[in-house]
Amino acid sequence: MMLPMNLKHRTLRVYGRLMVAAVPLLLPALAMARPSEEDTAVLEGRLEGYPSAVRLAEPGSTGLTWMLLIFLAVISLSVLFKDAKRTHLD
Repeated sequence: MMLPMNLKHRTLRVYGRLMVAAVPLLLPALAMARPSEEDTAVLEGRLEGYPSAVRLAEPGSTGLTWMLLIFLAVISLSVLFKDAKRTHLD
């Protein structure tokens, strides 16, 4: 049996609103379900399995990444300043 299109759309709209309403109601339950930081021991998987004690290097700066970002931004924005009336012979 075919349902009228109006009923089908109305049903989907109601289910969609119920799903949207369920998200804020479930967020506190998800937050309470997380274990506290004191209960979980932080184990660094990259350091396991070595015969001697190893350490991770200190995190470096992000200066080189910023320089690359600025360089790419200059290249991208330089297209804005090209002459719009140039010919194909450029």
